[in-house]
Amino acid sequence: MLSQFLRNTLIAATFTLPFFPFPNQTALAGDRRDFIVYNNNELEITRLYVSSQLSEYWGRNILDSDIVSGTYESVTFNNNSNQCVYDIKAIYSDGSYDVGRTNLCDTYTVTFYGHGGDHK
Repeated sequence: MLSQFLRNTLIAATFTLPFFPFPNQTALAGDRRDFIVYNNNELEITRLYVSSQLSEYWGRNILDSDIVSGTYESVTFNNNSNQCVYDIKAIYSDGSYDVGRTNLCDTYTVTFYGHGGDHK
């Protein structure tokens, strides 16, 4: 009797847990600024730069490998800054690029669309 109750409880928990909503992205990420870059562009993203809106410099490319169309890459922060607003620059395989400003404390996914970038 007890084993059947335990089994039914485990089955119910298994089916319920994936539908349990997390209150915010910090439940899923180590830093509230961590985010996912999704490439919905027809071209590969070959370089990605993330820089504070207060900085005049882009810094280094943060990708280890290209982000192929239809795939994503996780971006994690490892500093103690409380900065939330960042500029993000994606450079595509044809050399074109897109630039955007995002509040990463309020956003968990950044998606790039289209065919190539708006800038050359």
